[in-house]
Amino acid sequence: MKIWCSILLFMALLFMKTGYSQGQDANEFLEASMKAFQKVIEKKPDHVDAHYNLGVVYSEKGMVNEAIERYKKAIEIDPNFVKAYNNLGVVYYEAGLLDEAIESLKKATEILPQYIDAHYNLGIVYYAKRRYKLALEAFKRTVDLDPKFDKGYYNVGVTYVSMGNIDESIVAFEKAISINPEYSEAFYNLGIAYAKKEQYDDAIKFLKKAQEIDPDDYKSYFALGVIYQAQRGRETVKR
Repeated sequence: MKIWCSILLFMALLFMKTGYSQGQDANEFLEASMKAFQKVIEKKPDHVDAHYNLGVVYSEKGMVNEAIERYKKAIEIDPNFVKAYNNLGVVYYEAGLLDEAIESLKKATEILPQYIDAHYNLGIVYYAKRRYKLALEAFKRTVDLDPKFDKGYYNVGVTYVSMGNIDESIVAFEKAISINPEYSEAFYNLGIAYAKKEQYDDAIKFLKKAQEIDPDDYKSYFALGVIYQAQRGRETVKR
């Protein structure tokens, strides 16, 4: 059975994201934001926050090259703009430019060693490159900085699974769940980890908990089906 690793990247925003009221079109707001930031840059080309926030808008619109250009411009104006390095790394990752993503995210962590988002995103990119030891170091750094960071522990667990260390993965998933008792993905992966150890009663218990939290998640149903099928096969052999 395959461990499911959910990828979550943090994009830091200078402006507050507000919810859209019913009937409002999010795309209209993005277009209005884009035009407003473009106007600021037209009138004041060195307005670093306008370049940065325009990059955020371009990112949300899927305009990768334009987003990269704006984040680079923000960094050119302010070489210590740590959030721009982080977001640039995210966009590079999404574009499949993993080495460039690592370089940008490492720069963010060098400027601000306490920047959890950049360490976390760096772990994601290292994981994508199958550099599990470095990914593990990055994820562990996030929980060192914030012991209540459930997603950090979750990805520590996923990385341990990929490294073949099931026992340590269980410790990490259990820690994530202790912080966030509604973390369905952590319960799912905890169930899979116990299944890999052939501790099926525990596996079933945690997979059912994942179902309870997220009834629409098909993965837990499939995993339970595989476990029940395997158990039936063992009973048949015994007979």
